[in-house]
Amino acid sequence: MEPSEAAASVKQEQAVILPLAYLPPLQYFRSMLGHKQVIFDLYEHFHKQYYYNRCLIAGPNGVLKLTIPIHHRHKRTAIKDVRISYEYDWQTLHWRSLEAAYRRSPYFEFYEHYFIKTFSDFKPEFLFEWNMKLFEILNTILGNVVDVSFTTEYVESYPESVDLRTWAAPNILAKQISSTEKYQQVFEERQGFISNLSIIDLLFCEGPHTVEYLKK
Repeated sequence: MEPSEAAASVKQEQAVILPLAYLPPLQYFRSMLGHKQVIFDLYEHFHKQYYYNRCLIAGPNGVLKLTIPIHHRHKRTAIKDVRISYEYDWQTLHWRSLEAAYRRSPYFEFYEHYFIKTFSDFKPEFLFEWNMKLFEILNTILGNVVDVSFTTEYVESYPESVDLRTWAAPNILAKQISSTEKYQQVFEERQGFISNLSIIDLLFCEGPHTVEYLKK
């Protein structure tokens, strides 16, 4: 085995540490594949503008940001303690936005039943509960491609693992993208291909080929 192959093998055997995000971007989801264990850090401090409570989809007028409203928090609030606000019906708004964006996609009608009840009936108190529910749905659809566990305390660094907690920051995650193979998006003819949107974009457009795409 060549040195580069050996290094890649060791890296894949390590656990990967990630934040629990809302319908994560493709590159974030791709980073999970190939690792023996995915550990979601629930004790990392919540940061504004991160993917914890927002996702990006391709709407008819370009990139659309869906944001989950949260209650007031302290600067060092752990992700596990962030509470969702229901002052307005954001779940219905988000679902209608997903419908407008993907009703014409090849696989929306095939998968919508997995999600519609969650967006209409599931109202958890905490953000991590909502994100985990959607992640479980995605993982089930994709064939349970990863096994997950959770941190039990805040740890500043994980030298024995692949620590990707900063990938919840859009500007940092964007730097990890060297190239993205295109797939046919719903509004691509109108606005061109948009890379690294939410995993939901790839799922509704590519369906059963999603995992194959992520492994490329």
